Amino acid sequence: MDTGLEESMGAMCEDVAKSLGYKVEHDINLGAGNITQVWSRQDHPNLPEMKYAVQILAERGDVDPDVITSNAMKSLWTDCDHLIFVVPDNATQKSIQGKVRSFDAIGGFLQLHKYITTITVSELTKGLAQATRSTEARA
Repeated sequence: MDTGLEESMGAMCEDVAKSLGYKVEHDINLGAGNITQVWSRQDHPNLPEMKYAVQILAERGDVDPDVITSNAMKSLWTDCDHLIFVVPDNATQKSIQGKVRSFDAIGGFLQLHKYITTITVSELTKGLAQATRSTEARA
């Protein structure tokens, strides 16, 4: 695993979260295992705080289904509302999305595709740039 890539991806994720107003916690264990980052924000005092588990996967290519399952369980067994996998490239993104769809095909009460988002680090930073431009245009 390339720790330099993982660190730079982590820094980019933190920049995006902070620019969107989220509080960021690193390598946090909420009772079910370590989560790379947890983003949280309370948009309204009478609504619960929203928490996103962000797992950064610096490996490229086919992702082992056990990695997806264990990270989903870490997030589900805590008080996180959504799991976001941040990956380096499109091939890795498609690998995870395909496996999540195959888990969904098994059936059950939980539809993982509604709970798990997979995004490349370039899509994440590009989306922030577009959100910033549209906010400036409204001002």
